[in-house]
Amino acid sequence: MQYSANTDSVGEDDVHNKIFNSIAHVFQQAQLTYAGHRKHVAVLKKIQGKALSQGYEDAFNYWFNKIVTRVLPLKKSEVIGDRIVKLTATFIASLDREIEIMRKNNHESLSQHENMFNKFVDCFIRHILRGVESKDKNVRYRVLQLLVIIMDNLGEIDEDLYNLLMWSLSRRIFDKEASVRIQAVFCLTKFQDDNSESADNEATQTLMRLIQNDPSAEVRRAAMLNIVNNKSTRPHILERSRDVNPINRRLIYSKVLKSMNKKCFTDLDTRILDQLIEWGLNDREEPVRKACEKLISYHWVNLLDGDLIELLENLDIAKSNGSIKALETLFKIRPDILTKIKFPDDVWNQFTVEIAFIFRSFYIYCNENTLTEILDDTFPEASKLSNILNFYLEKRFHCDTSALPDIEKEHLEFIIEQILVTANKYDYSDEVGRRSMLNVIRNMLHLVDLSKSLIRIGHEVLKTLSINERDFVTMAVEIINDLRDDDIEKQEEEEKTTKKSHEDEDEEDDIASFHSAVENLANGEENTNNQLKRLPNEREARAETIVLCLTRSAAMLELVDASLEQSIMISSLIDTLIIPAVRSTEPDVRELGVRNLGLCCLLDIQLAIENMYILGMCVSKGNASLKHIALQAIVDIFSVHENAVVDGENKVDSISLHKIFYKVLKNNNLPECQVIAAEGLCKLFLGDIFTDDDLFETLVLSYFSPVNSSNEALIQAFAFCIPVYCFSHPTHQVRMARVAADVLMRLCILWDELQSSDDEKVDKSAMLKPNIILQQLIFWTDPRKVVNRTDEESSQDSVQIGFLLDILKIFNQIEKKEIKKMIVTNIQTFYVTSKCHYALLKEAAEHIEDILENETLDNTSMNSLERFKGVLNAHLTEAHELILNSSKRELDTSATEHSVVADSKEYSSENSEKNDIEMDRDGYPQTNLSPRVLGNNSTEQDPTTHPEKIEFVSCNNTSGSTDEKHSMLRKRNRNEMEESIILNTADTPEKNDASKTASVSLSEDMSSDVDMLGVDNK
Repeated sequence: MQYSANTDSVGEDDVHNKIFNSIAHVFQQAQLTYAGHRKHVAVLKKIQGKALSQGYEDAFNYWFNKIVTRVLPLKKSEVIGDRIVKLTATFIASLDREIEIMRKNNHESLSQHENMFNKFVDCFIRHILRGVESKDKNVRYRVLQLLVIIMDNLGEIDEDLYNLLMWSLSRRIFDKEASVRIQAVFCLTKFQDDNSESADNEATQTLMRLIQNDPSAEVRRAAMLNIVNNKSTRPHILERSRDVNPINRRLIYSKVLKSMNKKCFTDLDTRILDQLIEWGLNDREEPVRKACEKLISYHWVNLLDGDLIELLENLDIAKSNGSIKALETLFKIRPDILTKIKFPDDVWNQFTVEIAFIFRSFYIYCNENTLTEILDDTFPEASKLSNILNFYLEKRFHCDTSALPDIEKEHLEFIIEQILVTANKYDYSDEVGRRSMLNVIRNMLHLVDLSKSLIRIGHEVLKTLSINERDFVTMAVEIINDLRDDDIEKQEEEEKTTKKSHEDEDEEDDIASFHSAVENLANGEENTNNQLKRLPNEREARAETIVLCLTRSAAMLELVDASLEQSIMISSLIDTLIIPAVRSTEPDVRELGVRNLGLCCLLDIQLAIENMYILGMCVSKGNASLKHIALQAIVDIFSVHENAVVDGENKVDSISLHKIFYKVLKNNNLPECQVIAAEGLCKLFLGDIFTDDDLFETLVLSYFSPVNSSNEALIQAFAFCIPVYCFSHPTHQVRMARVAADVLMRLCILWDELQSSDDEKVDKSAMLKPNIILQQLIFWTDPRKVVNRTDEESSQDSVQIGFLLDILKIFNQIEKKEIKKMIVTNIQTFYVTSKCHYALLKEAAEHIEDILENETLDNTSMNSLERFKGVLNAHLTEAHELILNSSKRELDTSATEHSVVADSKEYSSENSEKNDIEMDRDGYPQTNLSPRVLGNNSTEQDPTTHPEKIEFVSCNNTSGSTDEKHSMLRKRNRNEMEESIILNTADTPEKNDASKTASVSLSEDMSSDVDMLGVDNK
């Protein structure tokens, strides 16, 4: 890039020319390479100093700005521009450092140099800021690039200049070019207050908004990495761990958390830290997972000098969900740690929460990876493990528990749970150890104060220790019956104690009552019914005990696979415990009863049929908790038994159940039930158990409905399940295409009503725009997205052209021009090929032509339609040629087959003449003489008796050539093929037109009758 003076006036001062030429020469040399920039900076400083001493300071500033301006239009990829920018920044930084040195040394010319520097910087920044609003994106980019580098090398600036910069940057953060916005972010970071813990700073607040809302991942990344990390901004930074961009998620672990060091444990809430670990280790992208694994296994462990117990203390594992995976990852990545973990003999009765967790995780890892040597050397025998478990059970439940604080109880229960998890995977080849552990588990499950988590894992261990499933069910039911019997006995003892205090008072009344009863019996005045009424009612267990029993029965039923026919114990449990619980008026008892009933229905189809009505009533009439449980039960029953439980004699109507799901999806007052219904329906549709289009359309409408926009769990479920459903099978995509047009129409009407609403409480941004909804529907119906499909199969699929046709048919019903424009501008995203069904392509082209002729649209919409019309016409022409070629190939193939048959007949006739005696087609002996010769010498045969023989003679004696015979056969075959094609045309969408031309020859109308060409030749 060459620099030359712009000589506007003839009498320009020679000094100005010298200043310009000197500066230009420096820039000319500096743009070639980065090497020598220090020398170029020294030359520029010398030129500036000389100009200042001679009174030409303004001339230097003018020509410096003028030359830098020449760099601004250069593209981002031009390295020349970067070199000049770097030179400019180095020059300004050098001036700033020089003034700092003079300030420290109290130099006498400090004020003069400060004034010169401030004037130069102010003039330069104001000059380049004139290009910040340029139409050229390269100019805007270079201006901000210069500002970023200058701000890096400036100590302080004037307040007016600061305000000007902030005003300019506040506009550039909304620039349409992401590269410009990134430079604006870099510049804003220079104006933050690094020492403040608040977010009152204007630049910091702007960066916080960009982190959350900027559509570009690179801009969000720049803001995330450059914003100050304090108490106010940290939630916005860590929120990027759920960013849609995997690089941003990875940088949270490899940059942000790593740079915080021990502040991760001191400044972050343990719940937030646990979430970050869980999200990182379970991320779908491998680089993110590896970054999180490396953070835990290397950085944190080394930061704590390899102390695993201290690491687990910082993670608060008693309330953690991600610590299990974290420790497993640590063992996998750092195998050197495995040999260093030892459990001394005195540690078994001194477990802490952290030691118990290491004990559990270490055993499961060694067991899963068959590290037999470590297992034998480190862990105790099964009988000793049962003693350890019993020790902590005694400490938690049998000692003076009132003296234990709540936190100590929680820790003891956590330790017991870790031992039980380990016991569930333990080696019980030693029968003594198995029996010892079995006794401990059975005694534990009899405890009344046992938590739900311990009940669940306790039953899992019980099943592991059982001989078979029947043995497991027997022991579990016995425990439940013992709990009920113990409660009844306790009630009787309490009643006896109460009656004993009143015995003396009631003795005389009892004697009088006895004499009266004897007298009435002697006189025959007492009837049997009155006697039965006075008998005491059968005592039942209290509601609290029933809840304990139902909790245990649910834990047992979740582990049972056998049918009810093979388990009498479960059948008796249903009659004596579960059915009475369902009929109970106590809410807790009834909810647990319904849960148990649903689990039992999974084991027996007849029981499921009998109780579907009850479960449906629970969903319709029950409270939120009961609806939740019943919905889960119904979905599980359909998943196991499919449609065999509905639509039959003494069965519930499937339409009624569909209505129940419909009402739940519409009721946004119960968001959790909506999630259960949505996930359940998606599973049932995915398994083709439900196939109703109306119910599926309700699902899709619920996804886009504005009333559900705040239900994040529901939106997340739909966002995952609907694409999986559509791309799992072609029939699923066809169902989506069938309802898509009606879904779009309904949502367009809803969006229009929402936008035109005058209610201030209505959130108009709660619903997606119709063009975004249409793009989503087009994506779901794209045949190229279906799994296990070749490109050839996708190109032949007409599912999306059918969806387009449905939209075009209702296009004239749409009143709003904005909606019409949104649809038309997205029409070119439909996947259409020449291999799609010809009739559908033709119909779509006709609708497009009709819209162009009759609709009043803007130029953008018209151009979009015209382009799509051209694409359609090209596909129509190509499809026409494909059908013609396919028909010709079929005709030629058929004629060739008939020729081969005729030749084989000739060949067989020649061979038959060569043989003295051969069997003819009817099984008669035949000589080497023809039948006609035999007829002349002996008896004349009737030609009708053996037509094959007459045919045979005529074929051998014909005077025509083989080509003529082939031609005759082709003609006959052609006529047959024409009739076949014309008849098959009746099955196409244009069957009415095809039936009118059934007698027309194919050769005459092949090119003109387009409807006939839509036939599927297969």
